[in-house]
Amino acid sequence: MRHVPAAQIATDADGAGLSAAWLAGPHQDTNLDVGLVSFDAGSATPPHVHHVGQVLVVLSGRGFVRTDDRRIDVAVGDVVVTPAGEWHVHGAATDEPMTHLSVTAGTNEIQPDRYDGPVSSLA
Repeated sequence: MRHVPAAQIATDADGAGLSAAWLAGPHQDTNLDVGLVSFDAGSATPPHVHHVGQVLVVLSGRGFVRTDDRRIDVAVGDVVVTPAGEWHVHGAATDEPMTHLSVTAGTNEIQPDRYDGPVSSLA
């Protein structure tokens, strides 16, 4: 067991409105990856896929999750289970930041040009 007091959680920012505090990982293997991921208003991940799946729990703010054929809005307390192999994007609403807990294992791939236009909407 590992306990991480809130005061000891450090974040790494990517400079594009996304920051992560990895509590376990990221490993890109069979080990568990657990992170607190924060988005500035209007920011999002690039399109990506997890080969073992992913669970998101929204902790603050509002946002969205988009797959190839569906877009859902999410808010505090919502849980999203993304199955293995499903391409998706997640991010904050245009007018509010969002933080979620991300739990996954296995490798993932990024494909920045998978979607035409804004990733927050369906084309």
